[in-house]
Amino acid sequence: MHNTPSPSHIALLAALALAGCGGSGGSSPGGETAPPPGAGAPKGSVVCKDYDMQDVTIAPKTITIRNNADEQIYPVLSTSTNAENLWVQGCLRTTEALPTDVVYKLYVNDGQGIPPGSEVTITLPLYSELGPRQYITWWNGGRMLLADRNKRLRNDEDKSIATPAEVTCQAQGTACALTTYASAVQFPEDAFAQLSEYTFGDSDIPAGQAARLLKPANVGYNISYVDHVYMPVAIGPKDNPYIGYSGSVQKPADFRKALHSFLDGLGEGWPVYNMSEVRLPGGYNIFAQRGGYLIQDPDVPVQPPDGQNPPVLTVKKCLDKQCTPEEQRSLQWGQSVQNIQDLWGACVDWGSEDISQYTSKKYPQDCPAPQEMRDKLALVKDFFAENHKKYLAMYDAKQCAGEPKGSGKIPPHVAEFKYWEAIKHIYGWVPYNEGCGAGDNKLGATTAHGRDHAYVQAMYIQDLQYNYGQAAVQANPKLAFNPYVKLIHDDLGMSAYGFSVDDAVGFMSELGNGLVFTVGGVQGLENGSAFNYHDGFDVLLGNPADRVPENKPLLKKYGACSLGQNASDPDCNNVKQDVLMPDANRIVGFRVGTLPSYPMKVRFTDAQDNVYTLLVKEKFAACTGALANCPPNRASIVDSSACSVMTPRGDKHPKSDTWCVGANPNQSRENDEAAIKNHLSFPVPVQYLP
Repeated sequence: MHNTPSPSHIALLAALALAGCGGSGGSSPGGETAPPPGAGAPKGSVVCKDYDMQDVTIAPKTITIRNNADEQIYPVLSTSTNAENLWVQGCLRTTEALPTDVVYKLYVNDGQGIPPGSEVTITLPLYSELGPRQYITWWNGGRMLLADRNKRLRNDEDKSIATPAEVTCQAQGTACALTTYASAVQFPEDAFAQLSEYTFGDSDIPAGQAARLLKPANVGYNISYVDHVYMPVAIGPKDNPYIGYSGSVQKPADFRKALHSFLDGLGEGWPVYNMSEVRLPGGYNIFAQRGGYLIQDPDVPVQPPDGQNPPVLTVKKCLDKQCTPEEQRSLQWGQSVQNIQDLWGACVDWGSEDISQYTSKKYPQDCPAPQEMRDKLALVKDFFAENHKKYLAMYDAKQCAGEPKGSGKIPPHVAEFKYWEAIKHIYGWVPYNEGCGAGDNKLGATTAHGRDHAYVQAMYIQDLQYNYGQAAVQANPKLAFNPYVKLIHDDLGMSAYGFSVDDAVGFMSELGNGLVFTVGGVQGLENGSAFNYHDGFDVLLGNPADRVPENKPLLKKYGACSLGQNASDPDCNNVKQDVLMPDANRIVGFRVGTLPSYPMKVRFTDAQDNVYTLLVKEKFAACTGALANCPPNRASIVDSSACSVMTPRGDKHPKSDTWCVGANPNQSRENDEAAIKNHLSFPVPVQYLP
């Protein structure tokens, strides 16, 4: 029988053919040869079109990987597939889709990795051009896999191609050979690795224009601890010392000890991945990945004797060879997860639905929770029930493509509002939109019992996800809403996301020329303190949008200094402005995220070379009431008498006092995010004051 190759397979073959033909000379989407980067541009630079459709050179960014552990690590970077290549569209100012159907994987010392005490720095251009309309887009939707075993890092689908010449590597204490593969798939689920994600720059459509514009200034990053936890990884930006790291700088042995202790305590019976080392799924994946299976692999430790593929999830008991043949197949969760299922079954009314396959507890007589917690669980359940009603209405109005796509049919597993799918949506904090668009039926537009999304989400975070600190839960651990959150925040001491809408640190987007990844310590990071939103603040200026075009800068550079930290300059009279702002974007502020202490001085220079100096006396106090009244210590945060604006000649600017008294410390919650962020807001730069 003849099999028609899939589009991704065709694209993969095309990529291999182009690579084999030396296609990196490349063409633009229009078929014309792309112009070379400007004279003196660093290797790996790419020529794009700017806001005014003029050529502009985009320099590459770097990824540094530092191994502070006492064992070998194996770094692998991969790109993503995209129906539309938004970053190349933004660079070339085109509306052509330029889809990418192939995953490209870049291995550092393939099969060998990098030893303890070494580091490598990879230089990544925005893209590598393989041929007409064929790109490896290194900046958008990248993944970094850091493994401690050279196993399951490759797939049968991976095909070797030449590493583009503009992708280079420098190393300390090791070799650095780069190997590239094209593939139809990402990494296996059971790799001995911690996944992180990154994106360099942004691509959006400027007001009044039709084509996207690439904005290369920021670096975005996130460690996927919300999905799984395996090993300690920390990430920080390059050339931005005012942002602390995300993740963990623990030694791997201490990190693993905490994982094992969790399984012996509050997380007894928490699922583990079917691997010879302990790797734990997050509070959503314990439900979403239940019933999943792996490809046949003789190295998988739990192999049910029924001849079927081994399960993705198992429990420590089975890893320890203490399970019966039936348990090897069926035992994919234990007591800590059963406690969650019992809590939802016994404390929330599911009407006539038979939920006996999930819990033996009966509503309401078996509920161990106090009435206040029962009410909150019920509100969350009703909130998602309302979202499901809106979902059904979308199908009634024929607003969804359905599954299969184009059928208009609602997927059977979500056709009714039922216990199991509700639990998955609640712990993922995701709306019902299966068969519709990814952005459809937003939770932000849902209400229940007069309570809006902001109220329900805040309660869900503080009173349920974080309930492990409550006296009732400490007295009865079976009331723990999500033990995984305690593991991430308390046991491992990380400010990373423990669930999808955590108010801790998740996806970061900061100014920078690249990223630094470390395993097992702080060495290599520019800032050795952990980032969190509570300790720092943004400096935000008024936006003179009617007088400054979008492609012109407001600010040139900035810096900050904690008083009393430098013996040679204890008063911070010489604040080093060491972060340069992009010169082709109207950016109205910057973040001072992680400094040793308060008070501190902040200094920045505007586009007219006026120099601003602020004295920030104390940290923003936590907001415990309405955001409009926060922070409670607003009056004492900034010392306006110590604020100044100096002209390029070194004189006090005539409008210095007017600008300085406009200081407005405030706090906000952005969009649907849970985290409260601190801001120092000021008027427009002095040039634009009346």
